[in-house]
Amino acid sequence: MLPGFGGRADQPVLLQLEEALRQRGLSGLRAALPRGRPSPGLLREVAVARALARSDPAIHAYAGRSFGGRVLARLALATPPRALVLLGFPIRSATGRRRLEDEAVLERLRCPTLIVQGAADPLGPLRTLERLAARNGCLELRVLPGAGHGFGRSQGAAVSLAAAWLATQLERG
Repeated sequence: MLPGFGGRADQPVLLQLEEALRQRGLSGLRAALPRGRPSPGLLREVAVARALARSDPAIHAYAGRSFGGRVLARLALATPPRALVLLGFPIRSATGRRRLEDEAVLERLRCPTLIVQGAADPLGPLRTLERLAARNGCLELRVLPGAGHGFGRSQGAAVSLAAAWLATQLERG
């Protein structure tokens, strides 16, 4: 599980997800990414995530919050997990600029992927995510009404959706 940009492994949403998974008999590995300006193509961050995934053969699924999701989606292209969860996927920059590479990554994913998105998240416009999910049958989009990028009061609902979906995906595998 990877946090959002600049976040630590003890980011509250990751702690909550880890606990929700534990209650379902699953374990999670939380980790942080290198701080500072993102590397071109997120290559450095993906290399860190790849090393983490290889460090534990029990890792069967990836879950990332915001920037962590961007990194794990790229890793999933090369090393598909049994399941991928993206919590608040930012396909737009803070200035509103499209992230075409992120859109292309979502289009090319071939593993079961759940995107949990706030309906009021300016970094993840629903029209774009809905279009991408319609093009790629591996993507499942769940929208939290009224929630923004950080989920706010809907964080518990986001975590519950993610944990239940992960448990179901891993049971199928």
